[in-house]
Amino acid sequence: LELSASQVDRQAECRLSYFLKYGLRAKELKEATVDPAEFGTYVHAVLENTARDVMEQGGFHEVSLEDTLAIAKKHSDDYASEHFSQLTSQRSEYLFRRNMQELDLVVRELWEELSTGKYAPMDFELHFGEGGTMPAIEVPSQAMNAALQGFVDRVDSFEVAGVKYFRVVDYKTGKKDFDYCDVFNGVGLQMLLYLFALEQEGQPLLGDKRIAAGVQYFPARVPMITADGRLSDEEAEQARQKEWKRKGLLLQDEAVLQAMEPGDNPTRLCYSVKKDGSISGDLADREQLKMLESYIFRYLARMVEDIASGNVTPNPYTRGTAHDACAWCPYGSICHKESVEERRNYKAMNAQRFWEEIGKEDTHG
Repeated sequence: LELSASQVDRQAECRLSYFLKYGLRAKELKEATVDPAEFGTYVHAVLENTARDVMEQGGFHEVSLEDTLAIAKKHSDDYASEHFSQLTSQRSEYLFRRNMQELDLVVRELWEELSTGKYAPMDFELHFGEGGTMPAIEVPSQAMNAALQGFVDRVDSFEVAGVKYFRVVDYKTGKKDFDYCDVFNGVGLQMLLYLFALEQEGQPLLGDKRIAAGVQYFPARVPMITADGRLSDEEAEQARQKEWKRKGLLLQDEAVLQAMEPGDNPTRLCYSVKKDGSISGDLADREQLKMLESYIFRYLARMVEDIASGNVTPNPYTRGTAHDACAWCPYGSICHKESVEERRNYKAMNAQRFWEEIGKEDTHG
């Protein structure tokens, strides 16, 4: 059985939705317009090609911000010419121009991060699966084996004393948090799967000595800020930067974190420094990451067995009023969600409880 990492998330959200999309391959009706998903593809393409060109020209420490922006504009123009040349409505044209202006700020933020830190991009659109740089991710189970395939937006690395620390980066044009409840319940596992697969099988790409430094969601949209009055440019930038924190899970190692963002007061990473010098945030030590790796692959094995059993009974989940897996599902008329009994309702989970529960699972196997 071959699955993409996104299929894993879909199966975790609802069996019937997974079956309709990947089993029957039922297609969702879509309006003929330029939607946010298409703009997301555009942003991904420009960021990928820009970062690749900058690295070929010496890296973000050598290429100036002005030159980086010029490279991005060229790729933006090329993409627009190829994919959006048929835009006819004034609204679509306006939305695209606005996104181009927003992309300029995103590229600036990308340059600021990579030109000040020691981590450097080393691969783009890294493919796991047949024909890719990396083999498919194997998930053995008692019922059958599964091979997961997919792509990583970017892999960054930093080398010290012959050891390569690497992080997996995903560009997100929508809102995306690292959510302990989602991970515990088998949703949003893609980035962690890629991270652990690279640690297991990444020798051709990263060498013999490699250590996983974490996963990071790069917000490829400019955050909206609100204020009671007019802000100066400096105040607006400070407010925007506060909302532009990278979500993710990082290795709790001072040298690793300093290489990502030097300084005593991190503004981009998913942790903070307390007055006593201690740090807190979405961090995990190497032992915790190993424990999480074991948990995820055990969870995946159970999901594979569920797929092999042929069970397509609707089993959607909610997170109180914050999330409803049925809200945007195109198969609602088939599922009859109102008649689903014993609907799963997950509660928020903080980091402390997450690691406690993972530890229990690890102990009991």
